[in-house]
Amino acid sequence: MAPASLLPQTYPETQFEKASSLAAPMNRLLDRVASDGDWLTKVLEGSAASDPDFTGRLLSLHNKIRKKTGPQSSKARLGVIRSDYMLSNSVIKQIELNTIASSFGGLSTRISKMHAYLIRRFDLDFEGRRQPENDKLIDSLAESLFVAHEDYLSKNGIESAVIIFVVQEGESNTSDQNILEAALYSNHGVRVERRTLQQIFSEAKTDDYSKILTLNGEDVSVCYFRSGYAPKDYEVETDKAWKAREIMEESRSVMCPTLGYQLAGTKKVQQELERDGGVERFCEDEEEIRRIREVFAGLWALGEGMTKEDKKAAAEAMVSPEKFVMKPQREGGGYNFYGQQIKEKMEEAGGAENLDEFILMERLEPPKQDATLLRGGRVEGRGPSISELGIFACIYVSEDGEEMVNDYSGYLLRTKFDGVDEGGVASGFATLSSIVL
Repeated sequence: MAPASLLPQTYPETQFEKASSLAAPMNRLLDRVASDGDWLTKVLEGSAASDPDFTGRLLSLHNKIRKKTGPQSSKARLGVIRSDYMLSNSVIKQIELNTIASSFGGLSTRISKMHAYLIRRFDLDFEGRRQPENDKLIDSLAESLFVAHEDYLSKNGIESAVIIFVVQEGESNTSDQNILEAALYSNHGVRVERRTLQQIFSEAKTDDYSKILTLNGEDVSVCYFRSGYAPKDYEVETDKAWKAREIMEESRSVMCPTLGYQLAGTKKVQQELERDGGVERFCEDEEEIRRIREVFAGLWALGEGMTKEDKKAAAEAMVSPEKFVMKPQREGGGYNFYGQQIKEKMEEAGGAENLDEFILMERLEPPKQDATLLRGGRVEGRGPSISELGIFACIYVSEDGEEMVNDYSGYLLRTKFDGVDEGGVASGFATLSSIVL
């Protein structure tokens, strides 16, 4: 059994609706950022230099592909995106934008159904509160993959193809992925092949002329990444995993996500968008800009090029580190620095100006609710808990530039005991939950 809360958590309806309504604008902002390769390179060059084996290689490969195949805006691209929020003083603030391997869409649907059953079965009184609909989440994710699949077949004059799920060696989250795989086949008749990056290197081929990607002789329409977001996914004796990523990115297959989308979801980009003029570079609608900026938390740069405000925040973090979180360019949970760890990291580096691969973020203090949390099918404990809301949204833009998909898909709630710093479910810190409004 997946880690879960026994019962749903209450959540303010206005803030849930605000987060849901921001799905399409956030997606559109992401697409425009990812399509501006020169801006991405400028923003990430410091982080790339400080983290050459991962962020550096991602950025280098992105620019190599741009030179070979043209800008991202000339290629089809698909995103299964999850924007994470925490409540602070009764309003939502964005924690991060997950652009690669955004997980638990399948299990979130099941948890919502489990909680709905328990409420009915035991006639639980939630004082007239209602559960927001989440049954269509997995169907929405499958639909976005299908739209990209069908568009690929149409554009390339191909009758059939498979979708590759790019997974980790010894994948531990197969149950969530299998729900999506089953929805693709039962709803749309599309078959999935699961492969690691190393297996793709050995089995996949690209036609030199057409750039059609095939796997054991079958055409590949979409490469959906549930790996490739952490250095460990590329840790092999040779560069086979990196070469596999290059083979896929150069092909005509639709990437979910592209390298551009992955880089646009880094913490450094999030921090740069928060600066004056950041969002405005990519968005002209003043109301949309206001709505996006309204949910930004305090974010500050570290490393070379720190502004006066950045240096002030870094100095405060040395005195009151409990007010901040230090984040690297990593996904998957377990990489952040909290409290005294921040001060120690800065001292170890010889100062904040030597930490280009990190950013500072204000530490949010969400409201606490009592919860009973389950792990391994057993009660892990009971006590005060805090929650983080994830809003799923899909975007598909064709090679013609047509925005064929861009909408809210559903939600995820992760709940953990108060006092636990990290928030990943797969990494063992949080549990899956649902909400009543």
